[in-house]
Amino acid sequence: MAQPGTSSSHLRVVSLLPAATDAVVSLELTHLLVGRSHECDWAEVAHLPALTSSRVGSIPVEEIDACMSASAAAVQEMSHLGPALAVPLLEYGLSVYHTHVEQLRSLRPDVILTCLQAAHGAVLSDGLLDAALHAVLGYAPRVVHCAAADLAGVWRDMLAVADALGAGEAGRQKIAAQQRRLAAAAEAARGRGSLRVACIQWPAPLMACSAWVPELIRMAGSADVCGSVERAEMLDEQKLADAAPDVVVFALCGLSLEQSCKTAAAAVRRLKDAWAALPAAQAGRVAVVDGERVFSRPGPLLVPSMEALVELMHPEAQPYGHQGKLWCWLPAAS
Repeated sequence: MAQPGTSSSHLRVVSLLPAATDAVVSLELTHLLVGRSHECDWAEVAHLPALTSSRVGSIPVEEIDACMSASAAAVQEMSHLGPALAVPLLEYGLSVYHTHVEQLRSLRPDVILTCLQAAHGAVLSDGLLDAALHAVLGYAPRVVHCAAADLAGVWRDMLAVADALGAGEAGRQKIAAQQRRLAAAAEAARGRGSLRVACIQWPAPLMACSAWVPELIRMAGSADVCGSVERAEMLDEQKLADAAPDVVVFALCGLSLEQSCKTAAAAVRRLKDAWAALPAAQAGRVAVVDGERVFSRPGPLLVPSMEALVELMHPEAQPYGHQGKLWCWLPAAS
């Protein structure tokens, strides 16, 4: 609901999460947005102030996991001092990025669309997030915390965003349409053979995709031989060898297609002979996807993500045309 006296057509909405912005764009409600995250990349919102920045800057990919873990530990430490540290708690806990609290305060949003990291979500529960927002903003905006861990959660989050913007019925219609498109892409893969697929979401440490990605692979009639919905599985040479994937997909969260190709090539070089022995490597069936838009944003962009997945698993099957745009083959020389 909007704040008392605020109609949905006059809501001031801030999105600190690209997937939430994707939902707003799909609902054709971008006119409600007054601020965005630095990774919200739609042309329709490019003019809005970016209220976040990366926590990791330009540090090497191999060091990012350790950096994010240190950030979570720092928020845990700060939380013991309670709402007196409202500003740093919000800067480092309100979204998965660094949040510019002064800019947020100046915009006076009615609704904030965001996502807490798992560690930060535990820290900022039990009223601490509300207390911090009260302390910093002087009022309590509506906060929609997107926390999807599977496909069902994706639809719940999208509906929560729509409801918060006064567009619940339109949200339900959009979700139904997206579910139909997912089903159509999955149907295009059926009868073309079940493949053993390994989908990798991070190179250092090597980690398999979790959440909705294994579900999408199953929907397409194949088996995710490394990942699980429940958690991001750590991988090593032996686990990869035992999995014997027919297809490997590098879906490196947050990295562009160009960055992902370079990072995937470096990961392959580190694995050396163990990599060369994989069926996927021997058959030249190693794909890289755009980690900024494929699989990483739990919302409307999962539809083209599914189409890209089906296309790379069964190149003869579809007219989608995503190759070279959303995904490409990793050169064998890598």
